[in-house]
Amino acid sequence: MKNKQSLAGMASKGIIVLLAVLVLVLGFVSYLLSSKALISPKSFENEITKVETTSDSTDIDDIEKDLDETDLDDLDAELSDIEAELD
Repeated sequence: MKNKQSLAGMASKGIIVLLAVLVLVLGFVSYLLSSKALISPKSFENEITKVETTSDSTDIDDIEKDLDETDLDDLDAELSDIEAELD
């Protein structure tokens, strides 16, 4: 009799823990979706395309041209957001 009660108690505790984990996961996913923390595939593809358009040449002039055409101004644009989230 006591074993059945302890098994029922463990099962109900297990269900409560499972539900708590589920709520945390759903909360995290909703946070990511609402804060737009996920990178859209289109934006990611655009950035990759920019990287792929650099020349394959090892000539110094071509390398300098690639460096000049590379936009590094927004390289740390998200750094302030990350620091704010950590604080």
